[in-house]
Amino acid sequence: MRRVMESEVIIYHDETGGAGEERLNGHVLLFVPVRVRIEEKGGLFGPNSYQIDSQRELFTRLEEVRDEFQAHHKFHFREIGGQSWTKYNEAEKQWVKIGVDALRGGHSRGTIFAHPLHCKLGVIFFESPPLKSLELYGGGLRKEKELRFNETLLRMLLKGAVHYLYNENHKVEILKIITDGEPNHRKLSEDRILWRLIEEELLGKLRSYVEIKFDTEIVHLPSDHKKHEEGSEEYVHATMLQLADMLLGSVRHVCFKRIKVSSSKPKIGGRVENKKSVIGYPVKEMLDKRKRGRNFRYSSHYRSFTISKAFIRDSEWKFQRVITREIQIIPDASQVTLLNFSNDERGKLKA
Repeated sequence: MRRVMESEVIIYHDETGGAGEERLNGHVLLFVPVRVRIEEKGGLFGPNSYQIDSQRELFTRLEEVRDEFQAHHKFHFREIGGQSWTKYNEAEKQWVKIGVDALRGGHSRGTIFAHPLHCKLGVIFFESPPLKSLELYGGGLRKEKELRFNETLLRMLLKGAVHYLYNENHKVEILKIITDGEPNHRKLSEDRILWRLIEEELLGKLRSYVEIKFDTEIVHLPSDHKKHEEGSEEYVHATMLQLADMLLGSVRHVCFKRIKVSSSKPKIGGRVENKKSVIGYPVKEMLDKRKRGRNFRYSSHYRSFTISKAFIRDSEWKFQRVITREIQIIPDASQVTLLNFSNDERGKLKA
C-alpha cells in the first residue's frame, strides 16, 4: 500500500546556549501539523483518504498530564533540579515521552497515540562566531552582527530540516514560525530567514515538496501559558513552545552531559541523583535508534528528527551529525561518556 501525505505545519522555535565543553549555542525547530492529509492507495478495499489534527491531539494529551499531576507551572528543562522526585518531575517526564511519541511517522507497539502524529524535530548546535566571521555580516553593532549570524544558522536548520524530514510522498506547507519570548533589540528577520528560502523556491532551488507561502510570518510569543487565556490559540502555542524547550533540553543533556540513570522507576518523594537524565532518557532512546544502521529505516522514528553541529573551518560551513554513545544501566546508576560525532558532512552556505 502506498501512502501520500501533505502536512500543514506550525514551527515552534527555541534557543539554548553553553552546551558541552565547547559552550555551543543551539536552535530547535519543532514541526507540529495542524492538518495532515493522508491518502492510501493500493489497499484491499481501494483508496482511502482522511486527515488528522496533530496539534489538537498533542495539546489535549499534554493538558491531560498537567491536570493529572496538577503541574500548571511553566515547563522549562533548565530549571529542573533537586534530588527529590516530585509529581511535577513525573509530569515533565511524561511530557518528554509524549513529545517523542508525537515524532513517530509510522505505527509501532506500545504507543501513546492511536496513530502517528507526524511531528518533526530539527536541532542544530553551533560555536559562537569569532570576530573574523562576524565581519562578513552587516549591521554595524556587534549585537546586530551576532543576531544576523544566528538568523543564518536558523535558516540553514530550516532548509536542511525540511529537505531531510519530508519527501515527494510527504509534502509540507509552512504556515508560520512561532519563536519563544520577546525580541532582543529587534524581531527575527523574515527577510533573512523566510524570504531567502521563498526566493530559492521561486528559482527552483528548494525541493518541490516544500511550500512557503508569501504570508508566512515569524511571531514572537511568551512561552508562559499563564500569560494567555486558557484554551486560546496563544495558550496552545505557548504549550508547544514549552514542549520544544523540553525536547531541546533533553537532546542537549543526553548528548553533552555525563548522565546517570537507574533501572528502577522513580517514585514520588524518592531520591533521584540526576533528574534531567531520567526525564530526558526517552529522547536518548530515540536518538540511539540511528545506531541500527540500515535497519533504522524500518523504525517509526526514521526521518522524524535531525540533530547536527555546524561550524566554520577555512571560511566554509561544515556539519557533523550529533550522536550519543551507548549507556549501561545498572541497579544503582552508571555514567555514560560524552557525545561522539560521525565523519564530517561538509557543505557550503552563504551568510
